[in-house]
Amino acid sequence: QRRVRGVLRCFLLFCVHFESIPFESSVVSQVVAVCGQGNGAALAVGIWAVSKDQAIANGFKGKGVCIYQVYQDQLWHFGTKDKLPNLPPPDYSLDIVDEESAPCAEDTNETEEKEEEEEGEGAGATEVMDHVDEISHDLEEVQINVDEVVMEACYRALKYSLKQAELPILTSTFYSKHVKPCCSTPVDIKKTSFKKVGVLLKELEKEGIAVIKEQKKGVFNITAFNIEHEALRGIRKLKKEQTEEGEEEEEEDIAVIQAFTCNAHVTPFFSKYGKKKGDVMNRKQMRESVTDYIKKNEMSDPSNKKLVILDPLLSTIMKTRATTAGWNEIMQKIESNCGKCFVVSLPDKFPVVVKGDLPPIQFKVEKRTGNKKVTIISNFEIFGIEAKELAQKLQVLMSSSASVVPGVKSEVVQCQGDARKQASKLLLEQYKIPRKFVATQ
Repeated sequence: QRRVRGVLRCFLLFCVHFESIPFESSVVSQVVAVCGQGNGAALAVGIWAVSKDQAIANGFKGKGVCIYQVYQDQLWHFGTKDKLPNLPPPDYSLDIVDEESAPCAEDTNETEEKEEEEEGEGAGATEVMDHVDEISHDLEEVQINVDEVVMEACYRALKYSLKQAELPILTSTFYSKHVKPCCSTPVDIKKTSFKKVGVLLKELEKEGIAVIKEQKKGVFNITAFNIEHEALRGIRKLKKEQTEEGEEEEEEDIAVIQAFTCNAHVTPFFSKYGKKKGDVMNRKQMRESVTDYIKKNEMSDPSNKKLVILDPLLSTIMKTRATTAGWNEIMQKIESNCGKCFVVSLPDKFPVVVKGDLPPIQFKVEKRTGNKKVTIISNFEIFGIEAKELAQKLQVLMSSSASVVPGVKSEVVQCQGDARKQASKLLLEQYKIPRKFVATQ
């Protein structure tokens, strides 16, 4: 819009001279409309900045009109956003020369030269108007792109950020906490055609993606959303990028998944699906293998589709003498006979497999001489936390000494005083350790 306004100011007086507006009637501060070549619709409105004598003295150069509003500015966006109509050119009265005066024969050549100059000026005005049209088109595209960015951020927030446990959630909280971090580029809601968060989220409700209810007058909550909606299927997470200040975005949370290992008892079955002894598989992979085996061998009971007729291989890995079993019973017994393990996925690192149970991070408070307390923190290295780094952060957080000392199996961090509350908060909020793996004693 600034570019459009600047272009208008540059060629404004030139266009006025080209259209031969009767300057006899022009008065400083009089309201005027600026029209394009061949179209009477106003591209801008303003007031005269110069009188006739000043314009002639300046050679029709410089600023002739003070612009107040232009086509497609902020005021236009608040209105009906009508397109520029195609109106006939203004019918100016050009008889401003005395009737008694007539052109001389000597002035014929000068008149022809002036007409040629005016034709050249008219072509120049047309080129400028074409440039203004291109800029207007670009502005429309920018407006559309901004709307698409913020709408896509809403889709991404619903699919990856907002959790069902957070519902109901205020629309303002949803936008600030979930939508803004999911924008591929910083966007001001006031720069979009929506203007307000409520209008934006009403679009989601119209599409059937979210359910919005009014808690009280002017206060709206998101009470439900459909994560299976077609509009969310093609939405992907934002890639990890650097911000303008050079700082990296917040890292992903640490993920801990319960998995299973192929031991000697179940390997004869899972070897049919490319697994060997000691291989790790998650619950989905295990269940898909069992389901595929049962369907391929047509082991469903014809009289009762909920039952499966067991063959010797399934009976062996289930450790049962029964001839039939239900689907859930088969899955549960096979899971119980597999080896147990946990897969810890760390940001920017390879996943770590822990066989057996995964011990939580332990906090133990002990008394020393003089009735002084110390807190010993252990079992944190499996989550990718270095002992020295943890000790330094605790030392700054608590303003007391924290050191790394040898433990029974590995190094532990020892802090002065009872540091369980502060250390627990540090691990949960900064290191993103799942709460169930942060224990206290």
